[in-house]
Amino acid sequence: MVDSEGEAIRGTFPSFMAEGTMLSQRGELPKALACYTYALQLQPGDRNCLVARSKCYLRLGDTENALRDAEDSLTADKEFTKVGI
Repeated sequence: MVDSEGEAIRGTFPSFMAEGTMLSQRGELPKALACYTYALQLQPGDRNCLVARSKCYLRLGDTENALRDAEDSLTADKEFTKVGI
């Protein structure tokens, strides 16, 4: 996995999720989005990660991507809800 500058990115799904959550809470939303995107490369379709990234997109005013991630989180289970949003 590489970043936008071609640099190798190393990490695990839990570490990217934790970093994304911390950055989101600090208001560093573009960096949080990157962490959630890296996490989804490691575990595609993870519902909790999709919801977290959707929330970041929404806070940035990107409603189109927010809706896409929210809908993707419901693909496997239409009744899925994320507690604590």
